[in-house]
Amino acid sequence: MVDATIEPPGMAGGMVSAGGTTASGLLSVMSGFIAGLFHQRPFAEDLAPLLARLGADLALSRAALFEVHSSAAAGLCVTCRVDWARKGLPLLAGNTHPPVRPDEADALQRDWAERRTRGEVIEGRTDDLTGYLRAFFEAAEIVSFYTLPVMVDGRWWGHFCVSSDEPARLWTGEERAGLQALTELIALAVERSHGRRALSEATRLAMLAAALDGIVTIDEAGQIVDFNPAAEAMFGYSRADVTGRFLGDTIIPTHLRDAHRAGMARYLAGANPHILGRRIEVEGATRGGRVFPIELTVTEIRTGTRRLFTAYLRDISDRRRAKEALETLAYSDTVTGLPNRAGLVRLMRQQGETVGGALVMRMSDLAILGASLGEAFAQQMIAAIAARLSGHLPAQAHLGRTGENEFAIIFPTGMAPERLGRQFEALMHAPLEVEGRRFYLDANLGLAARAGRIEQSLRDAEMACRSERAGRWRVFDDSLRADHQQRLAMEIALREALAAGGDEIYPVFQPVVESRSGRVLGFEALARWRSPRLGQVTPGAFIALAETAGLIDRIGELILERALGACARWNAARAALGQAPRFIAVNLAASQLTVPDLAERIAARLARHGVPGAMLHLELTESTLLAQPDAAAQMMHRLRALGCRIAIDDFGTGYSSFSYLQHLPADVLKIDRAFMTELATQPRARKILGVMIDLAHALGMSVVAEGIETVEALAVLEGLGGDAVQGFLTGHPMPLEAALEHPDGIAWARQG
Repeated sequence: MVDATIEPPGMAGGMVSAGGTTASGLLSVMSGFIAGLFHQRPFAEDLAPLLARLGADLALSRAALFEVHSSAAAGLCVTCRVDWARKGLPLLAGNTHPPVRPDEADALQRDWAERRTRGEVIEGRTDDLTGYLRAFFEAAEIVSFYTLPVMVDGRWWGHFCVSSDEPARLWTGEERAGLQALTELIALAVERSHGRRALSEATRLAMLAAALDGIVTIDEAGQIVDFNPAAEAMFGYSRADVTGRFLGDTIIPTHLRDAHRAGMARYLAGANPHILGRRIEVEGATRGGRVFPIELTVTEIRTGTRRLFTAYLRDISDRRRAKEALETLAYSDTVTGLPNRAGLVRLMRQQGETVGGALVMRMSDLAILGASLGEAFAQQMIAAIAARLSGHLPAQAHLGRTGENEFAIIFPTGMAPERLGRQFEALMHAPLEVEGRRFYLDANLGLAARAGRIEQSLRDAEMACRSERAGRWRVFDDSLRADHQQRLAMEIALREALAAGGDEIYPVFQPVVESRSGRVLGFEALARWRSPRLGQVTPGAFIALAETAGLIDRIGELILERALGACARWNAARAALGQAPRFIAVNLAASQLTVPDLAERIAARLARHGVPGAMLHLELTESTLLAQPDAAAQMMHRLRALGCRIAIDDFGTGYSSFSYLQHLPADVLKIDRAFMTELATQPRARKILGVMIDLAHALGMSVVAEGIETVEALAVLEGLGGDAVQGFLTGHPMPLEAALEHPDGIAWARQG
C-alpha cells in the first residue's frame, strides 16, 4: 500500500484547470515508470510519485490503482493499491470494498464488473451513478471519472482510475491514448511482479465462476475451450460436455450456423470484424433445441501463437417479452384488442399507402355510463361497439379505438365518404344490448373525405367530429380548421392575459336600480376583455371559451377580487358623505361552486377588503344549480352564513321550475331579459311575469328584472310589483370611475 500526498503546483485552490495536458507530460510519466520496471522494488513504489506528476499534468483530483480479488465462495472484492489525491481529499490506499457475491451485487456493480471483464473503459459522473458505487464515489469526493481495466493475459486484474473536480470534464484523445498506454505498462508490471500466468489463471477461473453472464471461449478453429457456470445454466450443457466441440454445432441455432462459419472464416482470412467489441442481439439454442434471444459481445485475445475469442452472453428473453408487452400497450387497445391511434398510424405507414380518408365516431355517453354503471360494464359496452363496427367494416378499411370514447375507421381511396357517413350514423344510433339491457348511444361523427396522410386525415375527421355546428355527422372543410385556429389563438391570448395578471381582463359595473324610487341599490360586476392583439372581445365569445378551456374559475376569481376592491372604495366614499352603502353582485360559475373551500376563500377576500358579507351578492344560473342541486344547496348555505345574498340569475332560460326554488336558500330572483321584450304590448307576457313575481315574493325572494330598455317596460314591471331593474334604460355597464361618481337616483327612470 502506497499513499502519495505530494501537492502538484497550482493546486492551492484545490483544483487545476483541464487545459495543461501535454503529450510531453504523459511521456515523462510513462518514461519514469518504464525506468522503474528494471528495478527489483515493488512497482507500486515507483507508481506513487508518478501519479502526483500525472495529477498536475492532467489537472486531476485523484489517480488510483485498484486490484480485484475473486473467489466462488466470497465473491468479488476490490482493494486500492496506490492512490494520489489533491490536498483536502481522503486517501484510499489500503481500503478494500467489502466482498460481494453476484447474487448480492446491485445492477450497476454487476454491469461494471461484466464490462471490465470484457476490457471496456468506463467513464462518467458520480451524479449519474446509483447504489453502492455512488455512495463510494461520493465518500471519495469523486465528481467525474475515467477508469481503464488492467488486463493481465487478457483477464481483468484490476483497474486504473483518474478523476476530476469538473462535472463536464471531457477527456481528449491524447489523454485517453496516454492513459491507455500507462495502464498497459501497469499490466506489464503486474505480470512481472506476480509471476504472470499462475496468478492470472487463478483470477480468470474465479471470475468466470462468479460472472452472472454466460462466458464462452473458442479458439480459432471454432472449438470451445471455456464454458462458465452461467453458460451451463443458460444452455443446459456442462463444461465437460462441450469442451472441444465446435461452437456452431452446439449453441448456435441451425438457421444461423452457416452464417457463423462464413463470418469466422472471413475474419481469420483478414476481413474487418463486424461484431468484435460491439453489443448485438442474436439467437442461441439450448441443449433441448429451444431458440431464445441473447445479447452478445465478443473480444479477441491473442496469447503467443493462439487466437482466442471470448463471447459474453446474456439471456434477454425477459427483456424481449417486456418489450413486446410494452409495444402491445403502446399500439393496441387493451379492452377491444384493436389498434389505438398510434397503432393505426403505424399500420398505415407500414403499408405505405395514402389513405382515402377517415371517419371518427365519438360517444360522450360512454363516460356517463362508466360513472353510473361502473367501469367494467362500460368496457363491455365498448367491446360490443367494437364488435358491431368490425362486423360492418368495408373491405380494406381499418378500425381502431383512438380515444376513451372514440373509434376511427381509415378507408381506402375510391370509397364514397357520404354513404359511409350515413351508414355508420345509422349503425351507431341503433340500440345496443349488453347483459340483457338496451341502450341508445348519442354519437357524433366526423368525416375527412380527402385522400392524404393518415395523421392529417385523422386530425381533420376529429375536428369535424368535435364541431359544434348542427348535424349528427359532418364532412371536414377548411372553414373548420380556420375556426379552430382562431379559437386556439383566442385561447392562447386568454391564457397569457390571465398569466400576466394585468388589466386586459377587467370588470365593468351595471347599476341595479329600485323600480319604484329609481335609487341605485348596487352594481353587477361584468367581465370584459380588451386584448392588445384581438381588440375588444365580446363576453359571449370569451366566456364560452373560458368555460370549455377550464379558465372560467380564474376569471371568476379575478373579477371577484377587483369587484370587492371597487365595492370597498365606493362605500368608503359614501360613508364619508353619510350615504347608504351599495352592494356588488358577482357571477359564480358552476365549476367555482364545487370548489370545497370556496366559502373560506370568499371570507378571506371580504376580510381583506373590509367589505361586509351583506354587500356581496353572488349570482348563480339555473343550469349551475340544477347540475348538482344538493352540493349547490350546501354551498349556498355556507355562503349565506357569511352574510352574502344569493341570487338566481337568468331565471326562465333553463327548466324554469319553482319546485326547486323552495329547496334552495336564495334571496333574489333575476328574471331573464327574454321576458321583457314584449312586456309593454303582450298581455300574456305580463301575466307570466306577474305570476313569477308573486311566487318569488311568496318564497321570500325579491325580484330583479333584467333587460329593461324602455320606460313602458319599466312602468309595467313596477305595476306588477317588481322590486328592482337592470338594463340599458337605467344604465349601461360602466368603468369603475363612472360607478364611483354615479348619482344616488335616476329620476327619469320613474317617468311614464
